[in-house]
Amino acid sequence: MGEPRRRLSPGDRRSELLILGAEVFGQRPYDEVRIDEIAERAGVSRALMYHYFPDKRAFFAAVVRAEGERLFEATNAPLDPDHTLFGQVREGVLAYLRYDEQHPHGAWAAYMGIGRADPVLRGLDDEDGQANDKQADRIIGHVWAVAGAPLDEITARNLRAVVYGWLAFTFELCRQRVLDPTMDAGFVADTCAHNLLDALGRVPDIPAKLVAAVAPERR
Repeated sequence: MGEPRRRLSPGDRRSELLILGAEVFGQRPYDEVRIDEIAERAGVSRALMYHYFPDKRAFFAAVVRAEGERLFEATNAPLDPDHTLFGQVREGVLAYLRYDEQHPHGAWAAYMGIGRADPVLRGLDDEDGQANDKQADRIIGHVWAVAGAPLDEITARNLRAVVYGWLAFTFELCRQRVLDPTMDAGFVADTCAHNLLDALGRVPDIPAKLVAAVAPERR
């Protein structure tokens, strides 16, 4: 039996359905989840469910987008100016891991959407990559600021490629910790931070300030 239906504004009702969707998709494979089940558990009619989301794919895409936004906000705390670049990256990864600990089902639903291992899910709208782009743009902007000098087109391109590659690496390592929560968070954060700084340091012709910021002795 679903819960008795409560009066909510359209926005609050939609948010409630997305949170419930994250819980359900985070526990079971996409193919095993039915829209009717979500509606029943939320205490709403099937017709109302389809009013918000035309089909299951659209619902899942909305869940992934919502979780990506929540994760972005959870990791969007101001950086400590007294920390080295290594310390700032490490703290950002720890914030990511704390979010995963507090919202394991939502995190898993987001990982399903970003990974898109299921062929059915690979056709989700490109908008689902926006959360990843926002994370990348935030990191790239900070790296640009640390560099403290204009970057030529090739160097800027290479740094951007490194950041996107690092996000994929960090995504997978954090996903592994969702699979096995006994993995030490400090180990994951250290590994991710070292990985980014090492990769940035290997980009040719980066400004001297960035060279200094990624140097091992400063970590």
